[in-house]
Amino acid sequence: MSRAIELFARMHEVRSVTADERGRQTLTGDVILAVFGKVQHKMPLGMDLLMAKYVHDAPAANRIIDVMATWLNDESLKRKDLAIALSCVAFDVFCDKPVASQKRQLAALCRKYSDQAKRSNRLIKGWQVKTKRLQRNIDGCETQTAEERLLSAIYELEALIIKEHRRIDEYAQSQSLKSSTCPRCNGTGSILNTGECPSCGGRGLFVPSVDNIRQHLRHIGLGRVSDKLWERELKPWFEKCLGNLYVESSSVVSLLSDELHKEQAN
Repeated sequence: MSRAIELFARMHEVRSVTADERGRQTLTGDVILAVFGKVQHKMPLGMDLLMAKYVHDAPAANRIIDVMATWLNDESLKRKDLAIALSCVAFDVFCDKPVASQKRQLAALCRKYSDQAKRSNRLIKGWQVKTKRLQRNIDGCETQTAEERLLSAIYELEALIIKEHRRIDEYAQSQSLKSSTCPRCNGTGSILNTGECPSCGGRGLFVPSVDNIRQHLRHIGLGRVSDKLWERELKPWFEKCLGNLYVESSSVVSLLSDELHKEQAN
């Protein structure tokens, strides 16, 4: 992550920020905000892209989608409804969000490898051990009251296990909607002592393929897309949208870096 993006993200945290690098002049929060405002005036779409991707700003995301819809005005596409849907998919890909066909795999990995899942699994295993021990003790009960007491404790532990399974399932599902970062390697692309992460193939992210994008249209209820339509219209449009987003964001980061450098040099 570039210094400009780092400062951009930190300025939207609760704590204030200054930029102080190796004895050079410190940039106060007011100066950094002034630079951001200046760049916002010059490149509003680019700044909205940074807001949406790094700060998860919903209004910025809505503005971007509105701008992308205007791009279709100069296009002679037969299926503009599918093109609009693909614009939104391109935006999700730009923001490193998984498409629908990847969410199930991400949720499964999160359910197994996330820190939250590991804590939940430890709890569940502990309760399962206690349950088995109590079940073994039932045969040695001399009174019905003692047996009922053990059964009550077993039922409570089983309820906790079911509740914890449900909780980790909900957590995994929610996480799968937020990021395409691999839960197994945490985005590093490698696993300690084993090398390349087998789940993401060493990429650290689940980058959607062409098939993933086509499947996504089916997942959101738009049906199958023919090879002819995909190759002639939709695939080029998707690549054009995604390329525009990356070019715009790269340009705004470059401008931010230049303006911050100028302020620091003064």
